[in-house]
Order: sequence, then C-alpha cells, then structure tokens
Amino acid sequence: MSYMPLSPEASRVAINAVQLFEVLEEHRGGARHVEGSMHWKRIKGRDYLYRCFTGGKNRSIGPRSDETQRIKEDFDARKAAYKARESSLKEQLQLYAAYVRANRLNRFPLVGARVIRALQRRGIPFRIIGTNSLYAYEARAGVMIEPQHLATADMDVLMDARQGMRIVAALEGNTLISVLQASDRSFVPLTRGRFEFRAGNADGYLIDLITQAASPMAMSDFERELDADDLKPVGIDSLKWVIASPFFKAVVFDERGMPLRLNTLDPRAFVLHKWHAGHQPDRDALKRHRDQAQARIVASLLHHELRELPTTRAVERAFPHLLTQQARAGLDDLDV
Repeated sequence: MSYMPLSPEASRVAINAVQLFEVLEEHRGGARHVEGSMHWKRIKGRDYLYRCFTGGKNRSIGPRSDETQRIKEDFDARKAAYKARESSLKEQLQLYAAYVRANRLNRFPLVGARVIRALQRRGIPFRIIGTNSLYAYEARAGVMIEPQHLATADMDVLMDARQGMRIVAALEGNTLISVLQASDRSFVPLTRGRFEFRAGNADGYLIDLITQAASPMAMSDFERELDADDLKPVGIDSLKWVIASPFFKAVVFDERGMPLRLNTLDPRAFVLHKWHAGHQPDRDALKRHRDQAQARIVASLLHHELRELPTTRAVERAFPHLLTQQARAGLDDLDV
C-alpha cells in the first residue's frame, strides 16, 4: 500500500479547516460589492460623490444630497463590516494552521502554493498537473500518500491555448514572469529559444508553463498575444487529451498549514496520462517508473477511496480508445 488513511483526529482537523476556508471563499465572492472607495470631490463649488475603482476608474454618483450621503455611509459601513469579517476568518485560519501542522497535513510545497495564489489573484485560468496533482487526490480521499511518490522540486502549470485571450486580458498589461515574481522575486526565465516556458527561483524550484501542442511551423494566437520577452507555454501533443478532460478541485494545505484551492484534472485522466507517459520508449527510465507507480497509486485510490466520484465517460472520450484499453489491461483497479 502506497498510502495510509488519515487518523480520526487528522480527519476532523482537515474537515474543520476546509469548511472554514470555504466560508472565507464565499465571503470573498462578495468583494465586488465593496471594492474601491467612495469620496467627495469638489467641482465648481459643489460636492459630488465619486466611486473609485482599482486602476484609476472613477464614476460619479451625483451631487451631495441626503440620498448620496446615505449611499456613502451605507457603503462605508458595508466595507468596514466586510474587512472585519475577512480579518476574523483569516485569524481563525491562522489558528487552525497550527492544528494542521500538528497533524502533518501541511503537505503542499510553499513555493508552488505562492505561485498558485499569485495566478489566482489575477484570475488567470490554469490547472496544475503532474506529481502535484497527487496532493489534491489524497486530500479528497482522506489519505496520505507516501513521501517518495510526492517529492518534486517543480510544478507543471497547464494553460489552455484556446483561452489565450482570456489569459492575456487577466494579465492586464503584466507578464506571466512578472506574476511568478510577485510570489517570489528570485524567479527568472531559464529557457532560451522560441519557447521561454520554464522559470526557476533561487532555491532551484522550477515552474513549467505548458499547453496543448499547436502546429510546430506556425505561431499560435496565444503566443502572438503574449509579450515578446514573456514566458510562453510549450506545446505538448498528448496534453490535448488532458485539456479535454474534466476538472477536479480539492483544498490542500501548504507547508505553513494554510489552505489552498487546487485545480487539477480528473484522477481518471491522470491515470491514463501517466500510464501513457510511463510507456513512452524515449522517456527517461527513472521518470517512466515514477509515472507508472503514480498511475497505479491513483488507480487504487479511485477503486478503494474515491468511489463517490460521479460516473462519467468524458475521460474515456477524451483519450484514445486503444490507450484506455491498454491501461485497463495493465491496471486492475482502473475503471474510466
């Protein structure tokens, strides 16, 4: 067995911490109602109420009156209440983090967690794939996978080239490398040539930006929209199957014990993807063995622990039928 179930106490702590984090997420969903500020602006001897937003956008609400005075007072009160509630929830999460650490649930690498949060704050669509996906599966399954299957000093960030315009819009004039540097200033590009897809920090932690393969002879619209000196996700042919697979989300805990919403791919798709990668003759032998081991672990989780997942044929439709049949023959626990 390559994983162990959580103790009753660890399960209790995880459940309570996740529920508290979900309350905070729901609370933050209402941030748009109190974003920016309101202030009076004097124009030609008369006061006008203005709503100001991030980025310098201002909107006039009207001249000073009983109504606009009430609007401002109501806004200021709601904003103060919003900030107070958020502060309280964050303080409670900080307290829970100690319990998370005490039960050794603080598993996700902190550097990777900070990168994910930086991307999430920008509203950039992406998924985490590869070894780091295992943290999501073990969290939902209520188990701990043995450390040797999780140890990695890199993170694969999958971006759908079809959402290139949305990604560029979310950057708002910034670059992908600047977003990574917002989480850790020491991140710098490491690759040279047509694809600037990899960045590394001062401790050697690597971020690979990847996407489904486009034509090798033509630049995709996604690439054209990105800054000329920016990181550009490298295309990998087999990722077209992963892109077409369902999403999978789970709350994990970083090394400080703080919760993180991890967006990855359906574990059934993970098994097929890893099984395929683990049988490529040109892949490094050590990586092949690791891929196959991870495929077996997740197949076992699906069979024994993640039985509540809804039945879907979306994964089977996304991957080639022959690959699905080969994986089923090699993995007794697999049912996509």
